Amino acid sequence: MKASVFILCILSWSLITLAQAPDIILTHGKIFTSDTSQLYVEALAIKNGRITATGTAKEIAALGGGQTQLIDLKGKLVVPGFNDAHNHLPDGLKATKIKVTGMDPSFTSIADSLKAMVHRIPKGQWISATIGLSIANSPEVNRFVLDKIAPDHPVRLFSWWGHVAIYNSLGLKKMGILETQADPKGGFYERLPDNKTLTGKAFEKNAYMPHTSYQLFSSMRDEAQLVAELKGMTQALLQSGITSFQNMCTGASPEDYIRFWKQAGLPFHLRLIRWGDINADGTLNVPSKKSSPSADLPLATVSGTKWLLEGTPLEQGAAEIAAYPNRPEWHGRMNYSVEEIEKMCREAIARKDQIHFHIVGSLTIGKVLDLMSSMNVDWKSMRPRFEHGDEIDYSPEYLKKAKALGVIIVQNPTHFEAIPGMSARPAPAHGMALKTVLAHGIPLAIGSDGPFNPYLNILLASTHPARPSEAITREQAVIAYTRTSAYAEFEEQDKGTLTVGKRADLAVLSNDIFRADIPALLQTKSVLTMVNGKIVYEDKSTTKP
Repeated sequence: MKASVFILCILSWSLITLAQAPDIILTHGKIFTSDTSQLYVEALAIKNGRITATGTAKEIAALGGGQTQLIDLKGKLVVPGFNDAHNHLPDGLKATKIKVTGMDPSFTSIADSLKAMVHRIPKGQWISATIGLSIANSPEVNRFVLDKIAPDHPVRLFSWWGHVAIYNSLGLKKMGILETQADPKGGFYERLPDNKTLTGKAFEKNAYMPHTSYQLFSSMRDEAQLVAELKGMTQALLQSGITSFQNMCTGASPEDYIRFWKQAGLPFHLRLIRWGDINADGTLNVPSKKSSPSADLPLATVSGTKWLLEGTPLEQGAAEIAAYPNRPEWHGRMNYSVEEIEKMCREAIARKDQIHFHIVGSLTIGKVLDLMSSMNVDWKSMRPRFEHGDEIDYSPEYLKKAKALGVIIVQNPTHFEAIPGMSARPAPAHGMALKTVLAHGIPLAIGSDGPFNPYLNILLASTHPARPSEAITREQAVIAYTRTSAYAEFEEQDKGTLTVGKRADLAVLSNDIFRADIPALLQTKSVLTMVNGKIVYEDKSTTKP
């Protein structure tokens, strides 16, 4: 009898030990936690998708059981999965695309390609091309020039930064835009000297999603092509070590992206941020206010609403206190009045929804900070986000107010590169601040808003070619890209650091990005990526024993 009891106790103890043993142990590595209280550990244990322990290799090895998978990192660097805090998924417009070279193709090259293409594809099919500043800011390129080349094909030339598009006449017609269309809220059209007839050039909302009808735009989408593109992006994102992607829904509604996501089966966290608009009668249009992903899509969420308050300095759309150098009477423009922006704020407060402002210029930032400061609102609990927020350091008062209001700056290092088409000039005294933002205790998150290569963004953040005095360390850049990006979506309890209790979202890197020289840094990739403790990408040629 005693022997039976003893055996039963041993079996019970064994079962308990087995249940508590980690599913996976990563060991003998250089694990960067993004937790400033202990930035590095040697090993960590994962159970049911979450981190259960961190410490030395010896400490964590003692936790293993017979069923524990042991991954020997062999000294490799591990970082929390990168969280791209600001980017845009494609819109899937069914179009034949002109292949361009570089970021600023000449109109001659576009025109030559367009001339050849109209003879190869059926009439009525869309043709598109990505353009840079030389074309977007040229007064000579308009729908009438495009009509001469492609009268029977709708054409859209779309700027790579998304704030300018040029349509030919058939393109305007296909989009449901009248030749004397009134400007909607949130965007405007360029016009001939009669102040009525459209030139075909559209700005802001009208560039990426013409105001006429979402259903009309959706009917022009090639869903199969879009799903294939999303699948291709997935492989690239996971190979980069990106495990979270915060998408500004310019290309489709959150509901549509959820549908595409189900078809694509993308295995990482997707946050879909609504894109707000104002109707012709002045009412707010917030799509998908009640939308939430279904149970069979646990990695996707819908939260937050973004408002496009102005353009950018590239097309001279951002509203600045000082006039633009080559246009002494032009200061840019705000897309909405202060009263309309307050209405946006009140609506978000009522729904307890995080508000995101695309905001760049010194004039707009000052007006919005003044507005927010005048409202009796606990802004810190709402974590308002300034997407880009370039001129936040224009004035010490801006920084002081942003800190007091709990504003999060989501900056994009890919914007720091030299832009083709813009003349070189001395580093500015303010704008695109990183170091100053951190020094003032303002949360700084990183989103690519373009090429989603984390290592390029880390390089640019730590060198800051546009303003070297504002460069931060690579460690600070990774923290902004992980811990603070999670904070910027209210997810800091679940991810962002490799600490006990957090989801095991991580990337094992091919290079030590904190020590690598620039060529090696830019060649870095993830050799093993985990989401919720599951291996979703692995370069077996690198990770095999």
